[in-house]
Amino acid sequence: MHRIVIILLLASLLWLSNKQAEAQNKDKKVRYNYLTFLPENYDSLKNQLLPVIFYLHGRSVSGTNINRIKQYGLPYFLDKGKKLDFIVVAPQCPWGKNWASENWLDTIYAEISTQYRIDSSRVYLTGMSLGGFGTWELANRYPHKFAAIAPLCGGAKDKWADNLTHLPIWVFHGANDKQVPVSRSDRMVKALEKRDAPVTYSRLAGKGHDIHRVYDDDRLYEWFSHFTLRPLNQTGNALTKIQPIQLAEQLLDEKQTDKLKLHCSFPTNNF
Repeated sequence: MHRIVIILLLASLLWLSNKQAEAQNKDKKVRYNYLTFLPENYDSLKNQLLPVIFYLHGRSVSGTNINRIKQYGLPYFLDKGKKLDFIVVAPQCPWGKNWASENWLDTIYAEISTQYRIDSSRVYLTGMSLGGFGTWELANRYPHKFAAIAPLCGGAKDKWADNLTHLPIWVFHGANDKQVPVSRSDRMVKALEKRDAPVTYSRLAGKGHDIHRVYDDDRLYEWFSHFTLRPLNQTGNALTKIQPIQLAEQLLDEKQTDKLKLHCSFPTNNF
């Protein structure tokens, strides 16, 4: 009997030790490699602070070759000549990690804040697949750092909705996604809607996991540009005069949502 008690005690201590190590690892600041894309007229905007988009890639381009992240998504289109009035920061996640394994964000944010003219009230977060999951989790971890987020084909824990009720969110997911079931986004959107959060959901009929051409559509960036961090009210929610859901619906209606270019360009196993 005493031996069983000792074994259980040791197991409990090991579990606590692992949990403490995991928490410390997430707090430890590390440096991930990243690409930075600047607006074409950046040098001429001498006294102007500029908005920033953090883009998180999918699993397949993790590693140490930074140029791999240009294979799809936002870096792909920027590399092909797409123009944006945002500074875009695209880090690379190491193999064996996910976007919430370590504290890379504070390190990169501090670096770009010293190198570029950053508007800290207009920082946005988006990512797809692994990066979609990372977008949800980092928004939960830093609930008042981002002015708006857009997770693509990701998923989250329902309980995180409590931290995100103030945040404009535009969710994208292919209804026929075989790699990350659309139910992952369905559940999170429902959790947010129950809390009257400003969430917009583009559930893309007939689309699978490859919806990376969302990043070639200017409506997303126009939507981002309407939001900025506001002073917090007494309940801890950000004050905003813009209604994110109505704005997204207006943008979609004006430019015919059924013609959104979302045809697949890459095999689905690229993500």
